[in-house]
Amino acid sequence: MLLIPFLIYGTSFAYRLYSLYNSMYSPIEEEEDFEPIDEKIIEELIEDDKVDDDQEDVPLSQVEKYRIEDNEFYSKERSPRDPDKLNILLIGVDARNIGGAGRADTIMVVQYNKKTKNTAILSIPRDTYVLIPGRGYDKINHSFAYGRTRLLKETVENYLDIHIDHYVQVDMQSFVKSVDAIGGITINVPETMIDYNYNVLFTKGTHHMNGEQVLRYVGARKLKSGGGSDFGRINRQQQVIATILNKVIKEFSLNQTLKLMEEISPYIRTDITPMVVINNWSAFTSLNVNNINMQTLTGKGFIHNRVFYLRIPVSEAREVMKNLTN
Repeated sequence: MLLIPFLIYGTSFAYRLYSLYNSMYSPIEEEEDFEPIDEKIIEELIEDDKVDDDQEDVPLSQVEKYRIEDNEFYSKERSPRDPDKLNILLIGVDARNIGGAGRADTIMVVQYNKKTKNTAILSIPRDTYVLIPGRGYDKINHSFAYGRTRLLKETVENYLDIHIDHYVQVDMQSFVKSVDAIGGITINVPETMIDYNYNVLFTKGTHHMNGEQVLRYVGARKLKSGGGSDFGRINRQQQVIATILNKVIKEFSLNQTLKLMEEISPYIRTDITPMVVINNWSAFTSLNVNNINMQTLTGKGFIHNRVFYLRIPVSEAREVMKNLTN
């Protein structure tokens, strides 16, 4: 008789897990069911990226030189999949509707090395100038607007010469929901953040933030001081992700974690199956957030046709990726 309550609880817990999985599971192949993105929307996204007229374009000959240098690597045969490395593409979308048009505001590759037991996160700046299959050279985050997850995945794979095993796509509203669900997080702001209207967004020091405050913190752009560049935003994104993970791992029970996932599941899509989680369970449970190697690709900015791009040669990006978790 004593087993009955445990059986009931176990069955209920299993059903919740199954329901959670079904609500988030979305194979990339199913994206074919979506309507094509209107080209007018894409034109608006590109127009929104244009800089002021007083900023000078680099000569076309220089842009062509960049393409020739990178084409040398793009034209080579891709390396075989490394069975010791699990690569997950993490995508943060700046569209309110996760199935709608928009750009990938956050692009990260999470890699776990089964041999070295090392975990790393590599952030790719959204302005990175890359070759998008079927579209030519453009910003890497535009690949999501052109062809959603499938095209972004292919673009990242070609750029870094890796095989992406799975993806996780989140709407930026998941930041709000997850932070509020865990009672807020404490963030150390390294420098006072002031916008160009001289509004102080956050002062230097420790702040306990709710979800909306975290969204403003990670998404702040065009700052007069306090890290307004894309690299500043990436650093804040990595900081918030690590803080959320650290709090959940340290303070939340399995049941509390499941409840949290149920609350934010409407804002998440992934092709990670329960079997993938089971096969890598030891890696997940032994994860030490403080030991995650967080890196960001860096390069040199340039302007072409009034649009700002970041030049990170394919050779350099692939070298960083190759040694990420070795």
